[in-house]
Order: sequence, then structure tokens, then C-alpha cells
Amino acid sequence: MTRFWRFVFEKYDAPRLRSQHPDLSDLQITRDVPYLTDGDRGHLLDIYRPRKASGKLPLIINIHGGGLFASYKEVNAVFNYEWARRGYAVVSTNYRRLPETTLIHQIEDVMAALRFVNEKLDDWSMDPDRCYLTGDSAGALLAWFVLSLEGSAALRKAFGVPPSGLCFRAAALISIMLHTRRKDPLIAISDVITGPEDHGKAYEPFLLDPLSLAGLAELPPLCLVTSAQDMIRRETLTLHNAIPNVEQLFLDYPRNKKRRLGHVFAVLYPDWPESRKVFEQIDGFFRRHA
Repeated sequence: MTRFWRFVFEKYDAPRLRSQHPDLSDLQITRDVPYLTDGDRGHLLDIYRPRKASGKLPLIINIHGGGLFASYKEVNAVFNYEWARRGYAVVSTNYRRLPETTLIHQIEDVMAALRFVNEKLDDWSMDPDRCYLTGDSAGALLAWFVLSLEGSAALRKAFGVPPSGLCFRAAALISIMLHTRRKDPLIAISDVITGPEDHGKAYEPFLLDPLSLAGLAELPPLCLVTSAQDMIRRETLTLHNAIPNVEQLFLDYPRNKKRRLGHVFAVLYPDWPESRKVFEQIDGFFRRHA
């Protein structure tokens, strides 16, 4: 069933990707860098940077969405172009997808990508003191796991993963897909989030209920983004209310009469005026936490 929804997701998104042909002459893009050398497409990342930049650039690491089962990093290309034009180096990472793997291995993939980036900061002229994390939908869920693991040695022990070595000054979670046991059309992922190897492990309850991580780790300042027309808006609101002691910039865009500001609209259509406002607010938030 998840492969069926993968087909639906990718078919729905294909016209958007075909229609977006921005001028890339001002950007330097390095594609398909392996962060693990096993030949798996899920273990590749892209690097975006402004062509005329000099010195060490602030770094954004982006984790794409797709319900944990669909799409690869290319789905967020126009989103990453915008950040590079704002003066950031951007690393956009793949991870293996459901049902070919399970959630614990997706988390391990992203953490492996972060460790690889940390080793390359000097080579790639990226500033370790201005490092930020972004993720949308399922990518925001993976970012939530990453931030929780980075902020708690106890959680890293439970999950059996080492830290990345990166220090995230702030993060932006856009339209987070917070729940893994779902009752909506994505109910199909509920049966493939975990496997027999996870049963009884210390980390299993967190995979089944990611919200249970709230309050267990030291988190950086968070920008949470949603909108009245976001089909899973309630999940961002739930996270917002669950972490009252974390510094937050909470952006909840109202219903729009001119265009539908739906799920992850700023990621999909960064040229919309409302999307540009999202970029400006996140950018300001990040720069205040350099």
C-alpha cells in the first residue's frame, strides 16, 4: 500500500517539478555526493551555494518530506535554491524510504549524513557556528528526531547512534508530520514504521509516539510553520503546545482568498508572496541565533 501512495505522491508532484525552471546561473550546485559509499540512492546528498560567495557560509541542512515513503531530495530543489540565494550553503540529503526500510534506519541515515557533513565543513567552507536545520512534513519529523537525539545523551544511547558533531543554532519545522500511527489516508505507514528488530528496544516507544520525545532533550530555538489550509495543521499545533519551554517562532498562516496555502506551501512554491514572507521570517530567526 505504501508503494501505491508513493506512486500517487510522485505523480501529483511531477507537474509542479516540470513547470519550475528557475535561472540557476547564480548558483553552484553539486549533486549526488555519497555520504555512505554503498551505492544506495538513499545515501546521496546535494550541495547548493551562491556562485559568487566567499568565505565560510552559514549552513542549512534540509530534510525533504514525502510521508517517509515517497520522493527524494530533488523534490525540494526550488526551496533550496531560495536559501542559497539568501547567502546560505545548503545540504539537501536523501534517506532510504519505507517500506524498503524502517524508521529507525531512516533516522540512522540522516544522522550519518550529518556526521559526514561535519567532517567536510572546512573543505566546503561552511561555518560551524551558523548551522541550521530545516525539514518539511515527514522531513520535519526526521528533523524532530535529530534535534532530540543531538540534545540528549540518554536518547542517543537508547537509539544507539553517536552525535553528529554539529551544533544547530536554530531549526525550522514546516508542517510537521508528527504522528506515525495514523488514522488518515497514510494509515498504511503504521504497519511499516517498525519491524521485528525493533520490538522491545528502548527506542521503539519513541518511533510509535514521536511526541513522547518532548521534554526529554535540550532543543535549539524552533520556528514552527503551518497554515489554516494545511491538511495536518493540528500536528504542528500539538508540537507547539507540547514544548512551552522551548523558544519558538510560531507561524500559522490564515486562510487565503487568492491561493490555497496548503501543506508545505512555502516549500512547494517559494515564489508566492506568502512563501517569501515565510523565508524572510525564518531567515531573520536564524540570523538572530547565529
